[in-house]
Amino acid sequence: MSQHYAITMPQLSDTMTEGVVVTWEKQPGDKVERGDIVATVETDKAIMDVEVFKAGYLAGPLADVGATIAVGAALGYITDTAGDVAIAAGEVVEEQAQTEMIPHHAGTPVVMPQLSDTMTEGVVVTWEKQPGDAIRRGDIVATVETDKAIMDVEVFQEGFLSGPIADVGSVVEVGHPMAFIVDDAAKANDTGVTISAEHKVKDIHKVAPHAADKPATIPVPKAAPAQVAAAGNQPPVARVPGRPASPYARKVAAQLGVNIAGLAGSGPAGVIVAADVARARPSMQEVAHSLPQVDVPGQGRNMTSMEKAVSHAMTASLTLPTFNVTVNIDTSKLTAAAKANKVSVTVAIAKACSVAMAKFPRMNWAYQPVDKLVERANHDFGVAVMSNDGGLVVPILHGIEKKPLAALQGDWTGLVERARVRKLAPAEYSNPTFTISNMGMLGVSHFTAIPTPGISAILAIAANGPQGTPFTITGDHRVLNGADVALYLATLKQTIEAPENWISGEASGARSEAANAPATHGAPAVSPIPEGNWDFPVVVVGGGPGGEDCARDLADHGIKVLMVNNEPFPGGECLWRGCIPSKAWRAAADVIRNRAHDAEMGVDGTNTPKLNWAQVEKHRRWVQTSRGEMALKADKGMKIDVREGYGEFVDAHTLKITPVEGEPYQVTFGAAVIATGAPAFVPPIPGARENLASGGVVTSDTIWNLAAPPKKLGIVGGGVIGVEMAQIFRDFGTEVLMLERHERILAEIEEEIGKVLIASLEKEITVVTSAAINEVSGKPGAMKLRYANKEGIESTFDCDVVLMATGKRPDTSRLNLDKIGVALDGAAIKVDARCQTSAPHIYAVGDVIGGYMLAHTAATQGRVAADNLLGHASEYDQDRDCGVTFSRPQAGFVGLSVAQAKAKGIDAVEAKMPMSIDAKAMITGETEGMIKLVADKASGRIIGVHYLADHTDTLIGIGVMMVAGEMTLTQVAKAIFPHPTQTELFGELARRLLNRLRRTAKK
Repeated sequence: MSQHYAITMPQLSDTMTEGVVVTWEKQPGDKVERGDIVATVETDKAIMDVEVFKAGYLAGPLADVGATIAVGAALGYITDTAGDVAIAAGEVVEEQAQTEMIPHHAGTPVVMPQLSDTMTEGVVVTWEKQPGDAIRRGDIVATVETDKAIMDVEVFQEGFLSGPIADVGSVVEVGHPMAFIVDDAAKANDTGVTISAEHKVKDIHKVAPHAADKPATIPVPKAAPAQVAAAGNQPPVARVPGRPASPYARKVAAQLGVNIAGLAGSGPAGVIVAADVARARPSMQEVAHSLPQVDVPGQGRNMTSMEKAVSHAMTASLTLPTFNVTVNIDTSKLTAAAKANKVSVTVAIAKACSVAMAKFPRMNWAYQPVDKLVERANHDFGVAVMSNDGGLVVPILHGIEKKPLAALQGDWTGLVERARVRKLAPAEYSNPTFTISNMGMLGVSHFTAIPTPGISAILAIAANGPQGTPFTITGDHRVLNGADVALYLATLKQTIEAPENWISGEASGARSEAANAPATHGAPAVSPIPEGNWDFPVVVVGGGPGGEDCARDLADHGIKVLMVNNEPFPGGECLWRGCIPSKAWRAAADVIRNRAHDAEMGVDGTNTPKLNWAQVEKHRRWVQTSRGEMALKADKGMKIDVREGYGEFVDAHTLKITPVEGEPYQVTFGAAVIATGAPAFVPPIPGARENLASGGVVTSDTIWNLAAPPKKLGIVGGGVIGVEMAQIFRDFGTEVLMLERHERILAEIEEEIGKVLIASLEKEITVVTSAAINEVSGKPGAMKLRYANKEGIESTFDCDVVLMATGKRPDTSRLNLDKIGVALDGAAIKVDARCQTSAPHIYAVGDVIGGYMLAHTAATQGRVAADNLLGHASEYDQDRDCGVTFSRPQAGFVGLSVAQAKAKGIDAVEAKMPMSIDAKAMITGETEGMIKLVADKASGRIIGVHYLADHTDTLIGIGVMMVAGEMTLTQVAKAIFPHPTQTELFGELARRLLNRLRRTAKK
């Protein structure tokens, strides 16, 4: 007889009494496994997946989609008989199939983070918080084991931890919930689920708190090594919350490079002891002796220390998955250059390997058990030489990346003497970061070398042949892939075959004046980051768009970067005080403004929208917080060392960091990028600066503190910020007065575009140009703005608040630029087109250098600086930059206007079309404005596009590509644009301008 089980509507919370069926994910007759999702339902909290934990076949009758089902009532049934698709009418089913609901959004999900490109799932190792615990931004709630390491799971949402919580040991897919954060402790539930390796729910239960004296970690290892030692003065690793470890264990961990976060402790009450740390990284001797040993007849002698080290290393090398890549290189020029500089070819090759490795630092990394990578900046290369008894010995040249050839030759001479008689000290043959073996000196035409644990690559150099000298790298596939090695060898080939680009002056350690001077043409052969034993090759001071893009590009190329930011999250002014929050307000204002068009298009009753300021602000803050969290996660995922604090220079290669909490400290660097932005400028108007503290006067940095839109707003300054804010608050219902001391507002915008926009603005707000602002006084809510017009007639404007929209000005007073030799141009840092300052190893980008103070400009300059630091010549070209003023309609520009072009000696022509003739603009009632196309008359190349249109922020992308891509009028005229869209105006403009040029050419 068939058995049937009812699938009942589960209860998610105490307040839930019923749910609505949204979808059926299975159909009657489908086979159902434990943990399968059979349906989704909408509750009083969210839309939820309904999971069942009874195997069988889905049977009806199923509740209809859209039906409201009481908690405990049947949604459908599970039967144990295939083909049984419905329960018979009147059949009583008392048994229930266990069900559970996993919320799509019952609060904010804590998802399994993707901590590497290859990661698809993670294993829950510990929960550092329990259901109901209060969660603060930045809290570590769990640790997970990835394909790389054991990592902390950090959250940036405040609230309370809530179930369903994935049990320790559960395998969770990347992006899938591990738990949830709710905004009310009363909403938290303590449900736990066990998820299998197949990502199926195996069990549901109440979460039991961990015992205080027993951390939930991996099982305790069985065997202990015979001896543990920690040498040197390296400080112990930091304590890890929830992982008690003895001081000596932490010292051993520092010495061996072991992360104690993932270790189990075998000491009293689970304390991690030194033996636990040593187990995590066995020595080569332990690995070698754990492999099968074959007895050999005869009387053996004891090996020397060096012989034992080589034996253990060679045996342990069997554990490495390796591959080989070969290129042929012409070494004749390097040989001649080495001879001219009185150094051995061996030393020159080692230095060339180091120079090439600056662009491919991964070649110098190593795999570390278990599933960790050691990222090393020190180039300590083992170089094989022949001993007097005929064997190969591998002494180590230390610090190749920072020593000149002459110093390396001195080191090498002594090493070779000791190596030939096998008198090397352990430090002189232990722990290389890369190895070079030149058996070509023995006439060997081709060979592959064997890498040992502790390096990821070994270079084998064979004898010179008709096609050059074969250079073969054997790589550890856990660290390197074929592309890594191929690209490195290609760069090494260029480095060896063109030694004049880097070897000049290396022998003496001197750098020529030309090498120190900023280059203006051609790509440098090697990275200009000064060599040295720095804490960081590059530090970036400032975490806005300029600093962040620079740091990311450098990190993308393997450069170790520190980014110091004076805020908890990156994003700078753009995210927290500029572009993003203002556009969130603009979006709300647009919704209000757009309702005026509805009646024209036949939609009545929408012309009285009501502003919900609390929701506007909630949405704004959500956008900012979400993007800030995304940016920080991305930065850390790229291994950028992000630190909060103020940075100031102590000397040319030292930066002092003052954190928000704790004592100031210093780091050393090779090169630096300054990206500190520019604060809002408040001119010396009587009462203006004095009223900043009270809030009666606000700037673009502080306007976000407004509790509500003012009824009356006075704006001083008629630039982009002032105009955007004027229209936003006008749409919010505010009366606005704008004062501008110059003859016209929007001086930054192309003249005709500006005149049309100003005429539109003056219909909405009061604009007084050539104004003298005499005084600002009062208190928040009752401010007075006293001013005189160009005729000298004085007036007073009573308002709630005054906005000083008087632009921005760099403030470098805290940077101590005099200590590093960086010159200023007025208030801004002086740079060249490569964003290089007067100090060759210091670059500056973004608002701090003046010019266009725009987020995308800063980001572009950040990438330019990174390019140059990586050794690739790159320049910022302001003539191809762009910008949008988020007025209504929106003004925008790409490249040059006719006036700007003619000032540069370019014979430029333009064509313009009004938006009123565009079909799509007519349909939507957005016919105000125009688009202008500017071209070089001689070449037909498009050099500028100017906009006044309601969707400039979308349309401008086409102008950017035309100017950046150096497209011609003919190319754009022949392009096919879709109809009806506003983009077809570009083709029409190009054809119109081409026709005009053809007609005028005939005369």
